[in-house]
Amino acid sequence: MPFRIGEEFMYLYTVDTDYIDYLSKFQDHIWINDENQRLRPYVGIVLDIGGYKYFAPLSSPKAKHLHMAERLDFIKLEYRGQLKAVINLNNIIPVPDTLITKIDIDNLQDKNYKDLLNIEMIAIRKKQSIITKNAQSVYSKVTKYGTEDKNSKLVTLCYDFHLLEQKSNEYIDHV
Repeated sequence: MPFRIGEEFMYLYTVDTDYIDYLSKFQDHIWINDENQRLRPYVGIVLDIGGYKYFAPLSSPKAKHLHMAERLDFIKLEYRGQLKAVINLNNIIPVPDTLITKIDIDNLQDKNYKDLLNIEMIAIRKKQSIITKNAQSVYSKVTKYGTEDKNSKLVTLCYDFHLLEQKSNEYIDHV
């Protein structure tokens, strides 16, 4: 199925915590919502890849990100010269419609958080074409051409997308 994306997907979403916990049983390093017994939102964008919706989580900027160059699976979100977040496309996960919730930024109570999310959305929309092109390329290289030597490093960085698609289908069948 061809890759497509529409403006309707370029919003921020959260993902159901139980679903994230379920997928983390089958794939190492899936970020979980519960950090030090404190629930933190799993915020990201949703892309439509190969018949599945894929969630691309945002990550807070870290010192190491300042010196890293953007690459196929790593995109910096900057605003007025400051790094606000990053998207690691190697960490995309399939997610059913019923397990994502669009964030209504306008109705958030915390002004600082609301401002941050608005800034992140500005940066995301400016890089929409890069994000979508790179996401498609990462998915293709890992799922179709993963055994080629030139993709070997990328494959080791990425989740097993086909396995996660299978587990996502099983989750929906049993919920």
